[in-house]
Amino acid sequence: MRDTESGLTPDPDFPEVLADLVEHLCAPLGADHRVNQLLPAIDSANADTDTAPRIARAVTARVRTQRPRGVVITHGTDTLAYTASRLAFELAGIGAPVILTGSQLPHGAPGTDAFDNLSLAIRASLRAAPTAPVSIAFGGKLLPAVRSTKHDSRSFEAFRAESALATGAEGVPTLQGEDAPGRPARVLSFRFTPAVTAADLRAFAAAGPDGLVLECYGSGNAPTARPGMLGALRELCDRIPVVAITQCATGGVDLARYAVGRELAATGVIDGSDLTLEAATSKLGFLLDRGCAGDELRSLMERNLVGELTAR
Repeated sequence: MRDTESGLTPDPDFPEVLADLVEHLCAPLGADHRVNQLLPAIDSANADTDTAPRIARAVTARVRTQRPRGVVITHGTDTLAYTASRLAFELAGIGAPVILTGSQLPHGAPGTDAFDNLSLAIRASLRAAPTAPVSIAFGGKLLPAVRSTKHDSRSFEAFRAESALATGAEGVPTLQGEDAPGRPARVLSFRFTPAVTAADLRAFAAAGPDGLVLECYGSGNAPTARPGMLGALRELCDRIPVVAITQCATGGVDLARYAVGRELAATGVIDGSDLTLEAATSKLGFLLDRGCAGDELRSLMERNLVGELTAR
């Protein structure tokens, strides 16, 4: 970004700026480097369903041909956690560590954190094992992508991971639609509040998403006694996959704990355990893009593939 009269906008000179920064950081380390650009540059708030898959395709192609020791991706902070979560599934087993970073202040601003974050990312990518999980380098910390969220709009420590990577990850299986072309799946989230009605849920679903993540209260509770709510949920689950997660910063859902949670599960909602919102939307979109549906999709959503959730 650069500061203009209209506010912060993408800097057209950033490719040259980044090349100079990378050269400055890599030369003392004796590390060869190559900078690739995905153009046009966008404000990360404008990321869409194909942003992360497009990055994944570019990274995959370059890793296969160039065999780098590590990969660093610079990204705007607004949607960085969403992209990082998706890449954790897209790039699992790629054979090189992948680390995302960005900055809270533009690269040219006084006191910017851009240089420190980029330095951390490059150094970490050179040290990490080829099998290391996709990570975020930010604010002096290295965080697991599928457990991270942006929690502060001002602090240099903008990202945090409330949970460590879950143990016992199975890995991403080979899926039938691995190379299937087509429109990326649209996965939306719907947050329950005391004012929500069944009509609100139906109106939201009328936009035609391919999957839905329900942000539920506590352990996976929802206003199931609200007139028509259970019927609306059953109709929705008959059409698209619906995953329940918690609105709480820590913990997770357990749809068997409360009666209202069991009512939710009976409609066909998938238990999202302790998935973050970013990981839930990313994982569901990834599986839908690979052609998963029905029992296969439910099973994979409830299993720990890359450390994203605590399996039961």
